[in-house]
Amino acid sequence: MNLTRRDFGKIALAGASSLHVPQIYGAQQAEAKPNISYIGGVQFGLQPFCYHDLPMNTDNRPILIQRMVENKLGMVELHATWVEPRFNAPGVSADEARAKSRQWRLTTGPDYYEKIKKEFADAGITIFSYWINIGDQHTNAEIDAIFEGARALGAKGVTGSYGLAVSQRLAPFPKKHGMFAGLHNHDNLSDPDAYSTEETFVKGLAISPDFKATLDTRHFTAANQDCVGFMERHHDRISSVHLGDRRRNNGRSTPFGQGDAPIIEVLRLIKDNKWPIMALLEFEHGTLLSGVEEVQICFDYCKRAVA
Repeated sequence: MNLTRRDFGKIALAGASSLHVPQIYGAQQAEAKPNISYIGGVQFGLQPFCYHDLPMNTDNRPILIQRMVENKLGMVELHATWVEPRFNAPGVSADEARAKSRQWRLTTGPDYYEKIKKEFADAGITIFSYWINIGDQHTNAEIDAIFEGARALGAKGVTGSYGLAVSQRLAPFPKKHGMFAGLHNHDNLSDPDAYSTEETFVKGLAISPDFKATLDTRHFTAANQDCVGFMERHHDRISSVHLGDRRRNNGRSTPFGQGDAPIIEVLRLIKDNKWPIMALLEFEHGTLLSGVEEVQICFDYCKRAVA
């Protein structure tokens, strides 16, 4: 039976009321279930921005881990806000906070990051990539420190939202640290520096063989680009997809299966071709459900696509 994206969405929503969410696993239980979200030949993970109701900070990291275990997601793209302390306290100027942040990065050793890696590993979760926005304000020493911290976390790469100009500057760093740098797209077609189209991705990937695309299906679709065609032509340069749904013509984000993003087609390309591309769930649509419930609906939709 051939099902459309919307058919998949109806099935997922119909099953939402019967969801059973297990209690948090201990390390021993996690070890008994390796590759917990490697399903149908696709490695699924999470961009934990999806837990919209959970503030992204170091204090909430244990809750993040618990929620990922509840959703049975064994891979994460970890945002720096879950790792680094914040220095923008009341009475601290932006310049002072920025200087404190840089100093923290330059003076924090690998032990700090390795402890965080263990927190996730004990729950059966692998840190695939480290998300942090790097810009002109970052010194070379600070960028080195970011890559070193990411490697200590066990991440394979550092990714974030930046454009072609910053990419030129980042070119030497991933190879130096034995990692990749991820280029993430948005839908801003008016900015020639931004990653938003196949053409701009090709320009960025040409800067360094150590650059990989982090293809955001929501933004690529909203920018009226061809996710499937891009993957067919550039799959060897894609490290992961941010998997979500959205309307074309810069339209709104939607629940999975209710927009124009080819989620099912993307997943089946990865599955059928055995491409080592991580499928990281990420959504921006509003919901009245808890973060865990909404993530589960999205995940179930995707699992049906590769069954």
